[in-house]
Amino acid sequence: MPDPDSLGGPAACEPPFVAELRRQGEDVEEEIYVYGEKLSHITFAARVDRVVRTALRLRRKLKSGSFDLLHLNSSFDSRALLRDVATLAIVGRRARVFIKFHGSDADLLTTNKPLLKLLVRSVLSRADGIGVLSTEEKWNFIGAGWEEEKFFLVKNVVARDFPERTSEFNSLYALPAGLPALLFIARFIPAKGLVDVITACGLMRDAGTKFVLLCVGDGPVRAEAEAEVARLNLGDQVRFTGLLPENQTAEFYANSSIMVLPTYHFEGFPMTVFYAVAAGMPIITTRIRGAADNLKEPENCLWVEPRNPSMLAEKIELLLNNQKMRETMSQSNRQLARQFSAELVTQEYLIVYRKLASDKPARREM
Repeated sequence: MPDPDSLGGPAACEPPFVAELRRQGEDVEEEIYVYGEKLSHITFAARVDRVVRTALRLRRKLKSGSFDLLHLNSSFDSRALLRDVATLAIVGRRARVFIKFHGSDADLLTTNKPLLKLLVRSVLSRADGIGVLSTEEKWNFIGAGWEEEKFFLVKNVVARDFPERTSEFNSLYALPAGLPALLFIARFIPAKGLVDVITACGLMRDAGTKFVLLCVGDGPVRAEAEAEVARLNLGDQVRFTGLLPENQTAEFYANSSIMVLPTYHFEGFPMTVFYAVAAGMPIITTRIRGAADNLKEPENCLWVEPRNPSMLAEKIELLLNNQKMRETMSQSNRQLARQFSAELVTQEYLIVYRKLASDKPARREM
């Protein structure tokens, strides 16, 4: 389990999943580790020390009882591979291993770098089962020569309560009454597409479209995004809130008109998109990975190409000018959200867990 204060999807979707496992009578124990941006300001040696100490703690836990399965939350990227190789080496073979990849970098499957190839082979060979969040990711691994039976298509739990829309929200963020609010909420990295959204907003403003864009989050692209707002003279149309605690973001989903996320990041199941689904929001996003598996156009969203601000502006204007489409999307998304309830998702995981716990040891290839 990631630290509850960590950034990213796992900290949001894994705690309600574990709680539901326990509610259904499963015997679960967890170990907490810190990951991601909370490590960005410490030395490499300190990171190594943290990984080793966490793995040793996990080893002691496994030695203290009889466990059927070890579930690791991770990501298929170069940093996480280093951590996972060390963790699996220290833990040893005391239980079957299931690794859930919260995103995967497909380029690692074709890398020519010897060290990365070794890390990839070590982690994928050691795991008895691997959970991925989209069909695209599953076939990336299979296409690279890994055995199909090792990979399982899984979901994240989407568990959020959203308040009613309120006029106080408009006052708090100085939003004119009746003005459509576009919502971009994500970590501010290039691949999430924030600068493309701002460029699209410039095109819409020039076309006479009235709106406000709410940018919720922070990250390395913020300075570039603010510079683009200044260059396009969009100061009246764009608001930056900074990074907000998870429990404060629900009001943005409830009070915004459209979720806009033209991402091309390698995450498998962007939680902000599926929170928008649960909140009944109309959505504009890219047709990749978990979104492509679970959303349909125009029932749930409109698709847009990545790195295409002109197309993005056209799709936003199309949705803003079609109230019937927005209402249909809202209803369809609330219905779709039921598929990601803790109860249903946990039952799907238990099928995987029981298969892995009863199977013979997985074949090792590559």
